[in-house]
Amino acid sequence: MKTRKLYIIAALLGTVLAGCQKEESIIPNDKPADGDSWTLTIQIKKSKALELNGDSVNGYWKLGEKVAVYFGGDKIGTLDVSTVSTSTKATLSGSITKPGSMVVDSDLMLLFPGRNDNEWTYVGQDGSAPSETGTLATQFDYSTATLNVDDIDEGSHTITASVVDAFANEQSVYRFGFKIGGAGAAIEVKSFTISSDQGKIVRNRTYSAGSWVSNYGTLSVTSASAPAGNLYYMALRNENTSVADTYSFIVVGSDDALYEGTKSIASEKLGYDKFLAASISISQKALAQSPSESISEEVEVL
Repeated sequence: MKTRKLYIIAALLGTVLAGCQKEESIIPNDKPADGDSWTLTIQIKKSKALELNGDSVNGYWKLGEKVAVYFGGDKIGTLDVSTVSTSTKATLSGSITKPGSMVVDSDLMLLFPGRNDNEWTYVGQDGSAPSETGTLATQFDYSTATLNVDDIDEGSHTITASVVDAFANEQSVYRFGFKIGGAGAAIEVKSFTISSDQGKIVRNRTYSAGSWVSNYGTLSVTSASAPAGNLYYMALRNENTSVADTYSFIVVGSDDALYEGTKSIASEKLGYDKFLAASISISQKALAQSPSESISEEVEVL
């Protein structure tokens, strides 16, 4: 029977922000290394493709998924899922470039998904439900693993590595429904923007001075079409994982009306590897009266 991963689901409350966001930076680009092409093949556990099943998100491997390989912060190759023995165990293989500084006992980092643009970014989400071919699973559901180099065979140009830390999810998946006044059915929205009081929502991550650095700010989701039940999904990495937080939202409705709302998040609901459902009470945002509209009719025009 296929083993499935069940994410934790929790109820929350929230607020809203909308807008267009421009990505400032990306994870390290491919960098030429000194060495020829070497073969790396490993067996590893942890499901990666996503599938929505009621109130749970199931993960599993699928053929053709790609995992980026990093050494010292530089991308040195990409592994493909070549065989799947169970839903949570797969063989990954591919070619990497071996830097001269790589020796036995060196650590390699695996990053899923191995995006073609080499980014680790949460910017550009469309709110669609999790599916194995959807953008949430293929572009924004990041996880990392650590390998240790056990052997370097100069003759066959093969590298043997063992898994030190299996894949760990680097964010949680949220499902948002926006209700006017907190009542009735969730409304269709064109976009929404989220920020947090603690200011630790991650837009993207870069590698700098030997460690990963997160860049914080607001995140916007722009929907291409209305999802089932007007429920919008997003991958969210909030690096405040211990102190209660408040999410603020600005929402643009399908009628272009502007709404706002907030949601308090208990500290125990924070962290990664969770599936959290939040119903957000929103109200229409009042626009400030322009100065010309406040001038008395008795004012003489010069």
